[in-house]
Amino acid sequence: MDFEILSEEEATTTEEPVKTKDTQIEELKQKLYETEQNLNELKRTLEQRVIERTVEVKRLLLHKTKFIDNLSHDLGTPLTPMIALLPIIKQNLSDPKMQEMAETCMRNAEYIKRVVRNAQELADLATTDLFLKKENLLGIIKELTQKYEVVFKSCDIQFQNNIEEDLFIKTEKNRLVEVFDHTISNAVNSMPKGGTLIFDAYNVTKKDDPFVEIIVKDTGVGLEREQVSHIFDEFYKTDNSRHKLDSTGLGLSICRTIVEKHGGKIWAASDGKEKGTIIHFTIPSPEFIANRSF
Repeated sequence: MDFEILSEEEATTTEEPVKTKDTQIEELKQKLYETEQNLNELKRTLEQRVIERTVEVKRLLLHKTKFIDNLSHDLGTPLTPMIALLPIIKQNLSDPKMQEMAETCMRNAEYIKRVVRNAQELADLATTDLFLKKENLLGIIKELTQKYEVVFKSCDIQFQNNIEEDLFIKTEKNRLVEVFDHTISNAVNSMPKGGTLIFDAYNVTKKDDPFVEIIVKDTGVGLEREQVSHIFDEFYKTDNSRHKLDSTGLGLSICRTIVEKHGGKIWAASDGKEKGTIIHFTIPSPEFIANRSF
């Protein structure tokens, strides 16, 4: 067998491409390492910013809660004697116009009282834990129908319940009743000429977690698209309730906070004016693992 003997120059030329490829691989490895280091540093920076922002948000929420608490106290203190004394003053007035003026003062004082109470409740919810336990949803609805029976009759509202008897949820009952109180109140106000109020519920899955979706549907004045996206904002009022002293604009904000404390979501739907409104919200089912609020 014949062996070809390469010259030193030819041997160098033959090895050069191999060295070049090795060098390229090492350079790529170095670039990948540097990229990884940069990504890790970016990740640490973003995590630190998230922590800082979270701390700042919590600080602002605590400041907001304290502010509302102080404001509620400062407004509530002078309101108490006003609300107590105005009816007495009205009784001692003989002039009908003066009595009417006293009545106006009484209505406005009661309105301020409701705003203060709802604002205080909203602030308290931000720092309050809910303790969830198994409850029968139909049982809660039956209690509500008894509670509002006189209201429904006087307002010519038909009540339709489609909730099954064996449907259970995990909730703090008193807080859930608040959600129903506010949604029913809104529904009744939206049906000044009477109508139908429908309750429904069924099991759903949200991100692999078991929930129950509850539906409250009315046949009232309905909502425009812009109103649908804002009705859960604090102090927001639709056009038909903007000048009503029985609406504080905080009821649905309270509902949103309570539902989110349950780990659920709340939203509204409407096909437009005079076509009714549907309020949807989700509450954990008994199989849900958590027993405390979020």
